Amino acid sequence: MAAIAGASVATLCLLYLGARETPVFAVRTIDIQIAGSPDVRQVVRNATQWVEGKSLVALDGGALISDLEALPAVRSATYDRAFPSTLRIFVQPERPLAIVHLGGDRWVVSDRGRVIRRARPESILGLPQFRLPGHPEVQPGSFLSDPRGRVVLNALALVPKGFPARIYVARLESGELTLLLRAGWGRPELRLGPPVDVASKLAAAAIVIRSLSGDERGSIGYVDASLPERVVVGQTLNHQVEG
Repeated sequence: MAAIAGASVATLCLLYLGARETPVFAVRTIDIQIAGSPDVRQVVRNATQWVEGKSLVALDGGALISDLEALPAVRSATYDRAFPSTLRIFVQPERPLAIVHLGGDRWVVSDRGRVIRRARPESILGLPQFRLPGHPEVQPGSFLSDPRGRVVLNALALVPKGFPARIYVARLESGELTLLLRAGWGRPELRLGPPVDVASKLAAAAIVIRSLSGDERGSIGYVDASLPERVVVGQTLNHQVEG
């Protein structure tokens, strides 16, 4: 029996070695599965060109995933061998959330504080912006080290879909969080106070803003939701309406 078992192991080893070398299992198709993000798809395709022609059996999957997750725009990746010749790659891209100003530089950052790329002009139009002191070590793929950046990003990640205005700028000053809004009806401040219970404050502010008429919205100078149970709307500090 021992001889038979040894022969079986030897046979399996030979089969494995043969599979590693045979061109039948060479990668001919790389199927990248990613939701949207055509730019990220192209970056991933460029980063996996070295796999083409390699044996699916001999593929170093750990090295492949390490290479992919080192890409600044990739949050996570997995793969699947689809024999005889297809490699499927499943990619979750980083979620661009804001633009951070660091000194004279502007960077697109993800919801977890990862620097994705330098901000292009078209990015500036659609993402909230905030400022931090400059850090010369920042580069694509690195993470923001300033805890204030984490606080701002955590708040921006809680802005609900369908919020009645676009967040243009976020400021964290003296422990108080303020969002500058932009909408067709005006550009008020949204004052959230200390960055705690942010989701409730945003929800309360949205309810109050939606309850206002078009004329009332046009006269808003600020919305103070630092106490979500008592939202204050006004033009100036001396002209306040509770919502």
